[in-house]
Amino acid sequence: MKYLKVLLSILFIMLSADSFSQSKYQNIEIYAKVWGFIKYHHPNVASGTINWDSVFVAHIDKIIVAKNSEDLNAEVAELIAAPGTDKNMEVAPPTGDIFTKNHDLGWLEHSTVLNQSNKSRLLYIFTHRNRGNNRFVKSINQTDYSGENPYEQMTWPTPEYRLLFLARFWNAINYYDPYKFITAENWNSVLTRFIPKVQRVKDTTAYHKILLQLAVELHDGHAQLWGRDDLWGKYWLPFYITVLHDTVVISHTDDGGRIKPGDLLVAINNEPIAKRIARFRRYTTSSNLPSLNRHLEQLLLLTTDTAQQVTIKRGVKTFAIRISNILVTQRKWQYINNYTANEKGYEMIGKSIIRVYTAQNWGKNMDTIKALMRTKKAIIFDARSYMDNDAFYNIFDMFLPRPAPIDVETKIMPNEPGYFKWVLSPKIGGVNPRPYSGKVIILADERCQSQGEYTVMTLQTIPHSVTIGSQTCGLDGADSYFPMGGGMSISHSGYGIYYPDKTPTQQRGVRIDIRAKKTVKSTVKDEDVALEKALQYLKKYGIN
Repeated sequence: MKYLKVLLSILFIMLSADSFSQSKYQNIEIYAKVWGFIKYHHPNVASGTINWDSVFVAHIDKIIVAKNSEDLNAEVAELIAAPGTDKNMEVAPPTGDIFTKNHDLGWLEHSTVLNQSNKSRLLYIFTHRNRGNNRFVKSINQTDYSGENPYEQMTWPTPEYRLLFLARFWNAINYYDPYKFITAENWNSVLTRFIPKVQRVKDTTAYHKILLQLAVELHDGHAQLWGRDDLWGKYWLPFYITVLHDTVVISHTDDGGRIKPGDLLVAINNEPIAKRIARFRRYTTSSNLPSLNRHLEQLLLLTTDTAQQVTIKRGVKTFAIRISNILVTQRKWQYINNYTANEKGYEMIGKSIIRVYTAQNWGKNMDTIKALMRTKKAIIFDARSYMDNDAFYNIFDMFLPRPAPIDVETKIMPNEPGYFKWVLSPKIGGVNPRPYSGKVIILADERCQSQGEYTVMTLQTIPHSVTIGSQTCGLDGADSYFPMGGGMSISHSGYGIYYPDKTPTQQRGVRIDIRAKKTVKSTVKDEDVALEKALQYLKKYGIN
């Protein structure tokens, strides 16, 4: 009986500690949300007249030790009063073609923690929100956070500042990320889960890994942690890979012959490759599976070791060899990206087909390529790359009967946090009564991401074009960078990209008309399944 009483006492203490711990994190969570809400809505804060970061840091300790809802609401009331009187006129909801899926004040309206007085005062701030310049965020093309204090020298923040950086980032995404509404996780739960992580972390490397995990929570291939390049080591195994689910195929090698293209990578230092993929996956940002595989190809071979044992499978034979690593700075990016290209920017296939590589420098070859395309019965645009030359857009006058928009975008409204405006892209092409009448095929796969996907969307404006390949990375648009202190930042998609009919591309990728998906077998044999399917398609029309 005595033993049972002791056990129950211990259990009661543990439950009480757990209850207090939960209450503490809940306090921080609601305070971070209120602080961020005021930051972007209150005219005196959004205009930049108050150092709002210092307000957070000065009060967070009191929030942590608040013992009940009365104490918490008293601190929240002080926070609401800190900016002074809001003298703005009442503001109506935004009108026009507005995207509203990201706007959600449910955390405020349905809160069981905030008292009615604080709710009413916060909702008053919302209806009298800022109308002038917003210091913290503006829209150039993508979202711009250059008004934030970067805290460049703060390489190892104190717990108060770690919580500040979390609160700043969480609120920026909550109000200004165009794709928050399709993140796989509920964004509220991200704040709940990361508060104890950033508060308890013991060293800079572990802290930076938490920031990387925070980026992963966006489920956006554009989301990366910048400013810490050596997180996984400064060495790299001297070959390059293609990841297909849990299978890794070697595509190129600098090893000198012991490892060959087409070999399967089975293990590294006796760690099975599937286990290694699972270990890195939680730190790998992605919009979908092709995006995940592409980013894993840049992580799996990183190491702190100068040499490693790798296990290779070639046909039915499996063997292990010890291999010296190269410095990360010696990697060859053309093999990592594995883009399709050649020196001229095009090649002939038979007499009637021209294959045009979109990655090339169109400024040099524009007239030659356009003249050749006009003489061919079919054009295959190989867009499995990243096109970064705007001269490319000058070809569309020969394809389009009339100007056409490429996409419609969701752009932030700095003074309407959570709301976005729909913006139709400028039109390309001109009036052409006799556009090109041959067959147009576009090749696309996981090598298309961001600008690469936008290139495909641009080509898809060509009437009757056919896109052949597999799912692209689903991260169209441009990066925005949010400062996280110590020279680091987390990027995310800075505006939303949709087809002109408002069909989304984020996570889905671009439209594919005919599927041609690579397999382990085709990758080992270095077969181009999309090109083969394109040639089969043209052959049905007597073009070869």
